[in-house]
Amino acid sequence: MDLKEMALAITATAAVAIGIAVYQRAPDRAWNRLFAVHAAGGGVWTFLNYLVETAPTPELAGLWLRLTHPVVAMVICTVVDFAWTFPERIDYIDGRRRQILYATGSLFGLVALAPNLFNSIRLVGDSVLINYGWPFAAFGLFTVTALGYTDLVLLSKARKLRGVQRVQVLWVLVGLMTSHAIASVAIIIIPLVWGTTAYSGWGAGGYITTLAGMAYAIAKHRLMQPEIALRRVVVAVVTVSLVLTLGVQILRAVEPLTIDSRIPLSAANLGAGILMGMLIIILHGRLTTMMRQTPALSSDPAVVQAVTSSQILRTLDSDHLLELLAGALDETLKPASMAIFTRSAAGDRMVPRAVRRHPHGQRADAEPSIDTRHPVLQAVAEEGALLTRDQVFRFSSQSDARRLSKAMDELHAQVVAPMIWEDELIGAIILSSKFSGEMYEDYELRLVWEMAMQSSLALRNADLYAETASLKEFNERILSQMDNAVVVTNENEEIVIFNAAAERLFEVPADRAHGASIDLLPDCIAHCIRASLGSGRILPSRHFEMVRGEAIIPLACSTSPVEADFEGRRQGAVAVISDLTLIQELERERQEAERLALIRVISAGMAHEIRNPLVAIRTFAELAPRRLDDPEFRSNFLTVVQEEIRRIDRLVGDLLTLSKPADAVVDEVEIAPICDGVLRATAGMAEAREVGTRLELADLPGVVMGDAGRIHQALLNLVSNAIDAEPPGGSVTLRARARNTMDGREAVVVSVHNPGSYIQPEHTEEIFRPFVSKKTTGTGLGLAICQTIIEEHQGRIFVESTPELGTTFVVELPLLRTQVAAPVGAPA
Repeated sequence: MDLKEMALAITATAAVAIGIAVYQRAPDRAWNRLFAVHAAGGGVWTFLNYLVETAPTPELAGLWLRLTHPVVAMVICTVVDFAWTFPERIDYIDGRRRQILYATGSLFGLVALAPNLFNSIRLVGDSVLINYGWPFAAFGLFTVTALGYTDLVLLSKARKLRGVQRVQVLWVLVGLMTSHAIASVAIIIIPLVWGTTAYSGWGAGGYITTLAGMAYAIAKHRLMQPEIALRRVVVAVVTVSLVLTLGVQILRAVEPLTIDSRIPLSAANLGAGILMGMLIIILHGRLTTMMRQTPALSSDPAVVQAVTSSQILRTLDSDHLLELLAGALDETLKPASMAIFTRSAAGDRMVPRAVRRHPHGQRADAEPSIDTRHPVLQAVAEEGALLTRDQVFRFSSQSDARRLSKAMDELHAQVVAPMIWEDELIGAIILSSKFSGEMYEDYELRLVWEMAMQSSLALRNADLYAETASLKEFNERILSQMDNAVVVTNENEEIVIFNAAAERLFEVPADRAHGASIDLLPDCIAHCIRASLGSGRILPSRHFEMVRGEAIIPLACSTSPVEADFEGRRQGAVAVISDLTLIQELERERQEAERLALIRVISAGMAHEIRNPLVAIRTFAELAPRRLDDPEFRSNFLTVVQEEIRRIDRLVGDLLTLSKPADAVVDEVEIAPICDGVLRATAGMAEAREVGTRLELADLPGVVMGDAGRIHQALLNLVSNAIDAEPPGGSVTLRARARNTMDGREAVVVSVHNPGSYIQPEHTEEIFRPFVSKKTTGTGLGLAICQTIIEEHQGRIFVESTPELGTTFVVELPLLRTQVAAPVGAPA
């Protein structure tokens, strides 16, 4: 077997093997299917050429030669179809164009049936000399035209496509043009011009360059950087050289054995070809492993990454951070355009934060915001990895590839790098193709990915810093605008926060207060802070008076501890101090207004209540001159005058009770005896109205400071009203117990309950006003007197009434706990 025959056998075996390997990479891709069919056809064509070269008779060589033409026509059609589809299409070109293509190929394939395809075949030594007829010239014209058209299609794509797709087309184009040149010269031009086919076998052998270029462009996910390409070329050259050298020796050794054992030479050569293919795979793998162990060359992008990473990790301004990142990537990769997006405050869109465009690029429109539900963003968020356009074409399902490629076109994206923090997409780096049209190398994609990950951390740190600074500024603004003084101390009783209101209240500058001891403050305030620090409890508001110059300023101070840290230590205390001067002035104005309103009500009521008796007296006085001698008239006159005078006297008495000054509250008063006396005083009234009374007394731990007589009068009015409102057969209950009020004070609570009456909710406030009454008797001042007496004792009175339970008047009076005398000899 000569070198030409050996090359044909190796090419045929390699073509089929490469076709199967590429098809298995992505069986659903149109490229892979077309290439598999193309490679299989090429392998058959090459093997048929091998059979022609090794045929023992001219007749058998002629048979093999005729079979090559329909196979070649199919190979040519598949390479044109491949050029139409690769690399930017997911599926085949439209059906009509393909039908025309394959119909034309089938028509030219029929030249195999032409009797004058060749005029003669001669076997001269190791060569087969063929004298072709005119059908072969027509077939050659079809071949050259179709292959030339294929090259033009690919050249047009190479000018339009960018990045990896452009490089892939160039690989295919180089392989095709090399193979086309060899085949056209060896198989068509030399036989037609010089009339010899001695070199035709080399045309089929050169077909391996087409397969290599196409397979490499399809099967590789990323094409390598220059130094890696150099290593692989070295590996390939060494592998082929060693295997060819070994293969020649094997074929020379096999040929004599076939003669002695009568084994067909073609079968022996096929076996030798398979063996050499296996040797190529094994040797290539070993050499590749050895070359990978050599140290990689350093590159400028690594330096850029180190410098940029150091800068962005030290930057706490997110805008500056993203500008640094965009500048570094733009300078290193030189994309036609790029944009860095981050999630909006609302969280539903990605907004552009840093944009770069090549000065001579075509795009000048502003980068729009992107919906976070955009397919590309969802894809990178789910995968958590870099997404490139060639990844979409190779590794996504056909439906996903269509959807994602269209979505990437919308964003002008060749590369999308997610910025992820705690499994959440917080941003994305979107790169278009390079302005130069070159592809992004592996190391450049690693640079983008690593920078995106580092930027995610830096961006999160910057956002947290911005949030903290904003919150600090917000708190300071609140503190500075507060009317109340705020003082915050640490656990060492040193002042750490002293707002503007505190400066005005204590007349101490904040610069002097910061870091100073709380002894700088008035003693009462410092005592409250220490109490809260020591107890760790929130202390309710306490009232003090502070002397400032000649003015006495009323203050209210409430303190609370600052929450403990993770080790359980208290970190300080907060004191809020209010200046009550304005509040007290407003309270005095309110009381004065209420007093004037009360005077107006009382004046109107007195005028009404006094006028009625005076009218009766005046009427009798006007009739007296004429009827004074009438004994009955004199009797009636005296009776009416006396009753009306008593009525005016009761009114005046009630008014005196209502207006008695509060300085009468001076004694310690026990409530239990007063309650007992009230029920005894109203026993006759209750019996007359057939109403029962009941007293419920709890143990009271103290006394009430006040006037026992006035408290008795207030409770007497309440019980009398209850008995008067209760129908016969009912009962009135007087209860007394101790409890804490809503403001946390201890109080004696006295309640008067009768179940047989009901007061509408809208009347519960007005019943305490003077001269408001639904009874036909009385002055209408009873409840007003009760309220006045209770408020004199710093207490309060209110009513609770429901149709189901009846009416309860509740009186709360401050409780003074009884002091227990210390035993003799006890320390004071």
